[in-house]
Amino acid sequence: MLARVAVKTMADISSTVLGETLSAQIKANGPMSLGDYMAACMADPEHGYYHQQNPFGTDGDFITAPEISGMFGEICGLYLAHMYEIAMASVLGQSGPSSNAAIVELGPGRGTLMRDMHHAWAQLMPALTTHPVHFVETSERLRAQQADTMRATGAALHWHNDVSDLPSAPLFGIANEFFDALPQDQIIARNGEWHHRLVGLDTATGGLGFVDGPLIDQSEHKDTLPDAPSDGTIFEFCPAAETIVAHLARHIATNGGAMLIIDYGRNGNTGDSLQAVADHRPVDPFFEPGRADLSHWVDFAALDRGATSAGARLIGPVPQGRFLMRVGLATRAEQAAATADPETRRALLAAIDRLTSPAQMGEAFKVALLVPAGEGLPPGFETI
Repeated sequence: MLARVAVKTMADISSTVLGETLSAQIKANGPMSLGDYMAACMADPEHGYYHQQNPFGTDGDFITAPEISGMFGEICGLYLAHMYEIAMASVLGQSGPSSNAAIVELGPGRGTLMRDMHHAWAQLMPALTTHPVHFVETSERLRAQQADTMRATGAALHWHNDVSDLPSAPLFGIANEFFDALPQDQIIARNGEWHHRLVGLDTATGGLGFVDGPLIDQSEHKDTLPDAPSDGTIFEFCPAAETIVAHLARHIATNGGAMLIIDYGRNGNTGDSLQAVADHRPVDPFFEPGRADLSHWVDFAALDRGATSAGARLIGPVPQGRFLMRVGLATRAEQAAATADPETRRALLAAIDRLTSPAQMGEAFKVALLVPAGEGLPPGFETI
């Protein structure tokens, strides 16, 4: 977990319109759930983070894998091309395109990842470039950037506010750093009992902060909570993630396809993993609401339960570094380095290290694959 800059006072929080609005709501109605707070901070149509900030890249608040190296997108694209070829062979009896396949990306950022995947497909799997691209994105600002980034590919672009209106077709797609930003809730143990952990007003500072809420209905979590928790133990739940993965799983179980899910997380509940980043530095989750990126570690075991209950299969997760190296990143990097000048070669090697090293993104970030129910392990997942 990243160290955090201390929470600010009410005067500082009030410097954002959203902070004032949320504080007024809490004064009038009482504490709100963490999920509602995160949803407001990230997705408020006027003052939410993704609707007013430019979060990606060196000029934003954080850098995602596609922004580090175009090879990340190339490798992901080639992997989906492999899954597409396998799926089409099983459907048609031979390798070949399906006229109604849909290319999907959840939370596509600036469109960099899909552009790089399209580039790889144009070279080695042109059939994939003929299918429309469906972006699940709510920010009008980011939609405009995605359209600009993808313009040169010539792809037909469609935007959706959520996964429920994706076309009924074989789905081939990716969700990179999408599930970590979905609103989550927390519960906290007090004297052997579980309470909702809510967002209220801190009586000492006058600012926003965590407060204990009422007892939870433990029947809703009977299979996931320990019987005798230590005082102060925190568990996290992301209902939105389970709903989305279950919908995608039903879609893929019915229509076929494959979807890569790449995010930082663990194969189980992470405890208190909520974090906030602004201007490439960690800050308190209540620092200037709407101006910092809020995220949490993904519970891949919960995604697995959602996929299985919907009739599909979630393979993995495996560490990102191991996956990328197994499916050809090292070979691709060697090819690029062979013709590069010394400065470009050093930058290339630094990018690969950042993507794969356990000390960087290689271990914390995980890769999973959502596919129809079945047996066997595809490349990259041979030893989970």
